[in-house]
Amino acid sequence: MTPSIALVFGILAVALLLFASGAMRMDVVSLLVLGALALTGLVTTEQALAGFSSPAVVTVWAMFILSAGLTRTGIANRLGRPIRRMSQGGELQLMVALMVASGLLSALINTVTVAAIMLPVTMDIARRTRRPPSRLLLPMSLGCLLGGPFTAISTAPNILVTEALRDAGLEPFSLLAFTPITAAILTAGVLFMVLGGRRLLPDRDVSGEARGSALSSSYALQEHLFTARVKPDSPLVGRTLAESRLGSALHLTVLGIRRRDRVERAPTPDEKLQAGDVLILHGLPDHLHALHGREHLIIEPFDSTMQELAGRLVVAEARVGAGSPLEGLTLAEGRLRREHGVHVRAVQRQDGTRHHELRRLRLQAGDTLLLQGERERLLALEESGRVEGLQFVLWQQAAAGYGIESELVPVRVPAGSVLAGRTLAESRLGNAFGLTAIGAVRGVTLMVMPHPDETVEADDIWLLHGSRADLDVMAGLQNLEILAQTPAQVEELESLHMTITEVVLSPRTTLSGRTLGHLHFRDRYGLTVLAVWREGKPFRTELRDVELRFGDALLVYGPRGRIQAVAADPDFVVLDESAARAPRPEKEPVAAAIMAAVLLAAMLGWVPITIAAVLGSVAMVLGRCISMDEAYRAIDWQAVFVIAGMLPLGVALDQSGAAALVAQNVLGSLGDLGPRAMMAGLFFLTVIAAQMIPAPAVVVLISPVALSAAASTGISPYTLMMTVALAASASYASPVHPAQLLVMGPGGYRFTDYVRIGGPMTLVAFVVIMTLVPLMWPP
Repeated sequence: MTPSIALVFGILAVALLLFASGAMRMDVVSLLVLGALALTGLVTTEQALAGFSSPAVVTVWAMFILSAGLTRTGIANRLGRPIRRMSQGGELQLMVALMVASGLLSALINTVTVAAIMLPVTMDIARRTRRPPSRLLLPMSLGCLLGGPFTAISTAPNILVTEALRDAGLEPFSLLAFTPITAAILTAGVLFMVLGGRRLLPDRDVSGEARGSALSSSYALQEHLFTARVKPDSPLVGRTLAESRLGSALHLTVLGIRRRDRVERAPTPDEKLQAGDVLILHGLPDHLHALHGREHLIIEPFDSTMQELAGRLVVAEARVGAGSPLEGLTLAEGRLRREHGVHVRAVQRQDGTRHHELRRLRLQAGDTLLLQGERERLLALEESGRVEGLQFVLWQQAAAGYGIESELVPVRVPAGSVLAGRTLAESRLGNAFGLTAIGAVRGVTLMVMPHPDETVEADDIWLLHGSRADLDVMAGLQNLEILAQTPAQVEELESLHMTITEVVLSPRTTLSGRTLGHLHFRDRYGLTVLAVWREGKPFRTELRDVELRFGDALLVYGPRGRIQAVAADPDFVVLDESAARAPRPEKEPVAAAIMAAVLLAAMLGWVPITIAAVLGSVAMVLGRCISMDEAYRAIDWQAVFVIAGMLPLGVALDQSGAAALVAQNVLGSLGDLGPRAMMAGLFFLTVIAAQMIPAPAVVVLISPVALSAAASTGISPYTLMMTVALAASASYASPVHPAQLLVMGPGGYRFTDYVRIGGPMTLVAFVVIMTLVPLMWPP
């Protein structure tokens, strides 16, 4: 053994040790290998750096950009939709559909991208069918790996092997050379899972917190999601979400509606509820549980006692004068009900604008107030200087003039009502349901304009100013069917167009000290605030009244396009840039045409695949499918540097004679046993290495050995190189491949799960390769 060969083997051994141990990043190891080879003189400077201009490396990064174009425009997501429709099928049908769909998608799109697309689809199916995700996620990721090598450009090993043949002066593999064998491997892999492999899958579920993202876990988002069904006879049917008062009455936010096997995400306040709708709610279900299943107010007849009570009340108009103590205050701050026993029904500005939603309205000089109360209290209010120009009017005339549609409704508080024992303020009848308590009968006692701190007692009869429709809404909320046993998953709410992300107030914000209610945040930005993170903990209730402070983080949910608009607002900083990238569905035809042109040009041999992929990448940018910045972000630079850094090692193995030595001493003995023995030796050498180190690095190392073995034994290099390429993609028995690693957490998998399923799957692939490769490329 020459010193050069010993030096090459030493560098190789250290690299393999670092790769397998994970003590250092793979790209750093590859660059150290490049530097060591150049410093020791095993390769020239030009050879050391040639990897960065290698057609294989260029093709790899170009394919990442093409995949990003398909994903950004929604084509990739659209391809996964048919799988969602199969959620009613049995486990076997779902498993086959997931594996086949993932395998076929991997023929066109980067394998890791396909796994990322199919992960939420698979999680959604697992949730809908109440199956542990561990029964479906590993078959899905294996489908990605089985179908990955479909074409000469769909995986890095295929690209590297094809270029290695070209560099050796041989005719490279055609674009579809891998297709028949890959199709057979995918079919055999699916059959293996159908006939017995699925029995090896773990039946293991993980908690929602373990499945959720770090952001979801920080805000305990999963724990505050639940579902409720609108019954067919519910008074809520036909009403809008705004009219349902779920937010104002129960502090609940409707994030989605499941309707006929579809999820309407982030519905607008104008969305009308339908019978059978399942509402995905965010908040605490305590208030809904308290309302559920019983009547809390019972409508009573309008008898003589109620008439007497109503007769004590009069209506009047009065102005807020200049310098009035009420100027600049809200009604709550003005304390008209608490201190003067007077209720404000409406406000008219000087420009004629009338307001009925008065909770956050700040009074101005010149405002006209429509007041209700006892005559002497109204006169006392004018004498106090808070209002001026008091004029008594008829209620019917005032109601018509101000556009008020309400009536007097007597209701009884039955025993067991959630309202009994609470004060009027705590009952939230006004803020929650739009009902104003203007009087009450307790035994023989009549109360007019009772104080907000008056306690509601069982058997009280209250005179409410409102509408029967408001009472129907309360009945509808009582009628909701709570589905606590099937909580909604965070994954169900996110899609290509919708996401959950975090925004913080920027250092230049002008919003500090203002509330979300004053900002009309949802109307202004089209996003729902789920929580506010402040001083190390999240706040989830009464968010409309929380004054924003610098340093607050808002957890928001809504369309990516809206988040993109928030990102452009100087008042906010969006922490996750990817969340602000709105999809471009209008560019779907452009992206599809570009990808088809790339494949067609490569298949027909019009241009080399490298040039076709680069031109396709440029076309994706020029066609506005993705921006140039997005193209840079789409490239897995670690994979690029691993390949470029390891390519010189392949050159060193060849030039030093190390590859020939391995081929002669290690594989030479197998050559005496025939071509199939040589194939088997190369397969297991490659596949074992691929379980520990990245597949591209394995191909770079094994390709020179395979070419040397072919030269020394006379076996066809195509037979051996096809074996190497397919074996390098067969990293089924470990989570080293990113597609396998991606499902590890959500599926709750352990390393032994990969070995138990991937080991037999590797043998299945071995049998197919050993059978078909010699038939298609006779040795």
